[in-house]
Amino acid sequence: MMRKLEQLIPSIVVICLPFLISLYLDVTPYSKTIESQWQSFDLYKNTNQTEKWIEIAHTILRQQPWHANLWIRLAEKQIQNGNLEDAVHSFKVADSISALTVDQTFLLGQVYWDVNQLENAYATWQTINNHKDLRAEDLPALIQIQQSKNDWFGAYQTLLKWKEIDPENKDLVLPLAFSQIIFEPEAALTTITSSTNRKIQSLLPEIEMIIQEENPVYQMVLSGNLLASIGEWNYASAAYAYATRLDPEYAEGWALYGNALINSGKDGISALNKALSISPKSIITRAFLASYWRTQNDFERSLEMYQELSSDEPGEAIWQQELGNTYILAGNVDKALQAFIKTTKIEPGNSYYWINLARFCGEYKVEIQEIGLPAARQALLIDENNWEAYDTLGWLFLILEDYTSAERFLTSAYKAAPESALVNLHLGQLFYFRNKTQLSTYFLKRTIEFAENDALIQLANKFLSP
Repeated sequence: MMRKLEQLIPSIVVICLPFLISLYLDVTPYSKTIESQWQSFDLYKNTNQTEKWIEIAHTILRQQPWHANLWIRLAEKQIQNGNLEDAVHSFKVADSISALTVDQTFLLGQVYWDVNQLENAYATWQTINNHKDLRAEDLPALIQIQQSKNDWFGAYQTLLKWKEIDPENKDLVLPLAFSQIIFEPEAALTTITSSTNRKIQSLLPEIEMIIQEENPVYQMVLSGNLLASIGEWNYASAAYAYATRLDPEYAEGWALYGNALINSGKDGISALNKALSISPKSIITRAFLASYWRTQNDFERSLEMYQELSSDEPGEAIWQQELGNTYILAGNVDKALQAFIKTTKIEPGNSYYWINLARFCGEYKVEIQEIGLPAARQALLIDENNWEAYDTLGWLFLILEDYTSAERFLTSAYKAAPESALVNLHLGQLFYFRNKTQLSTYFLKRTIEFAENDALIQLANKFLSP
C-alpha cells in the first residue's frame, strides 16, 4: 500500500502544480505589486507626469513583456517625452509580438526620421504598401509624407500600388504621369495617351525627347525642365535632385535644383551656393542667385550680380531686362527705363523688348508719347500680326484718353486673340469710360472667364461693381 502511494505522489504533484503556482502568485507581494502598477495607470494617464507613467510601464513590461498594446502606449509616451530612440525600441518590440497597424507604422517612420535614420524611415513607410490591412484611403497620406520627405521614388511605388488597387481613379493620372516622367518616361507615354487630361496631352513630344536622351543625368534635367515648364516645381525639384545624386559635381544641376526648391516655397539657397562653389562662373547659377536675392529684397546684391552678367554677356538683352525689373522693385524708375531702352538696342529686331518698354512707360506713366507709343509701333513694324503690340498700343491710347484710337487697336487685338483676358479687360475699361455699360460688362465678364491670375479678376470686378 505504501509503495503504491509513493508511486502516485509524482503524478499528484504534476496535476496540482499549476494550481499551487497560481495560488502562490496570488498571495505573494510580487503579484500584488504588479496588480497595483496596472491600477496606477489610471492615476497618471490624465496627468502631466509622463516620466512616472513610463517608469510604471517599464516595471510591468520587465515581468510581462508580451503586452504589445502596452509597448505601443509606451512608445507614444516616449515620443511625447522626447525619448525618440526609446520609442523606436518600443515600437520594434511591439511589432515582434503583433504586427503594427498602418497608423502605427506611419508613426514609427516619422520617429526614424526625427532621429535622422532616414533610410529606416523610407523603408518603414514603404512596408505600408504590403500591409495586410492597407486601404486605398491610406495611400494619399502615405504619398504625401513620402514626397514631403523627398522620397519621390518611394512615393512613385506607392502610386503604382494605388493604381493596382484602384485602377479607375482619375485623381491618380496627373501624379502618376509626373512621377513617370522622372522615373519611367516610357510608361508616362502610356499613361498620358490613355488620358483625356489636356494639361498633359501636350507633353508627349517632350517626353519622346527625354526617352531618346542617353545620358541619365541630362535625362533627369530634361524631365525637370519639362515639369518646371508647367509649374510642377515640386516634381521638378525631385528630378533635379536625382540629377545631382547621379553627378554630385554637376553645378548646373545644383543650380536648377536650388531654383526649383525656391519656386516650390522651400529653402534652395544651399543648393545654389553649392553650385556656385563648384563653378563660380556658371551663368545659370549666378542668374538664379541674382533672382533669389531680389526676392529677398537685397537689391544691391541682386543688381551687382545682374551687372556682372551683363558685362560678361553684353550681347544678351535678358540681363538688361532683369536689371530693369530689379530697379523697379528698388524704386529707381529712371534707371529701369534706361535698362529697358538698352534691351531694344541690343536686340532691335525682337518685338518682345519693344512691347515690354512700351508697357513699362504706360504702367509708370513715363514718356508715353515720346517713348511708349513709338516702341509699340516699332513692335508692329517687326511683327504686324502681333496681337500684344496691338493691345499695348490700344491700352496706351486708352491711358491718354484717345478713345477712338484705343478702340481701333484694341479691336484688332481682339480679332487676333479673342480669349486674351488682358485684351478683354482693356476693351471693358474702354467701354466703361465711354459709358457703354452693356459692352463694358460683356468684356469684363469675359476677362473673368479667361483670366488665369487673381489680379486681372479683381480689376475686372472693380469696374463691374456699381
